[in-house]
Amino acid sequence: MKLTPAVRATAAIALILLLAGAVLLWLAAVTPWHTDSNAYFADLRQLRAVLYFGDPDAETLRQATVRFAALQTQYATHKWLYADLAYACLSLGACAAILAALATRFGARLLRTQKSALVVLGVTVLALVATLAGLAADPLHRFYREQLPEWSDALEIPLAGALVAMIPIATITLLLVVPPLIFRRRASGPLLVFTRPPHWPSIVANVVYALPLAFAVFLITSLASRGGWALAPAGLMLLWLFLNGRALWIAPKVEAAP
Repeated sequence: MKLTPAVRATAAIALILLLAGAVLLWLAAVTPWHTDSNAYFADLRQLRAVLYFGDPDAETLRQATVRFAALQTQYATHKWLYADLAYACLSLGACAAILAALATRFGARLLRTQKSALVVLGVTVLALVATLAGLAADPLHRFYREQLPEWSDALEIPLAGALVAMIPIATITLLLVVPPLIFRRRASGPLLVFTRPPHWPSIVANVVYALPLAFAVFLITSLASRGGWALAPAGLMLLWLFLNGRALWIAPKVEAAP
């Protein structure tokens, strides 16, 4: 097993991310929840008294929800930002460590198209599960961090929305990943190819996969969000899947040996 410069760089990135995650976790642990906890809970008790010792109507509940959100902003610290960044750094560090191990084992073959249905579909399932976890993590983190009002359905609706959002995401992903495995089984070439003669199949493939690739990059850049610890790795996996599918459509077919 040869440790190439690329493997060493990837391993170094993994180590840096893991160390950064540990430091950010420590910062999150020592940072208080609120800038002034006594004032926050005093305002919260006053807000709850209006709801629980009266007969609130829909408008009162709406105003209470707005006031609750304002309290979160007013007394917020960087505690949960540190925590979210820490989780993202740790998950990306783990991804980088796995990538370094794979690069050590397979070398330059990682930069070529992958035709194994078991590998591609396995990564697809992991990517979709991670995407769902990231979408659901936002309301769940807010709930367990007591950042959602207990008198509203602010948890159920976002969770249902995450499930609904996964329908088009999963459908489009499968449509972009599965057909190349079926119709381009004999194709083989570099993963980062952009065009080859005749150029029209390359142009079509690049156009079709452009928005999905942009979506994958968007997920990677969401690492500072509450669900970034899952969305960023999901974006990396989707990026590879879409690049692989695009490359299979562009790559030439390898004729079977007689």
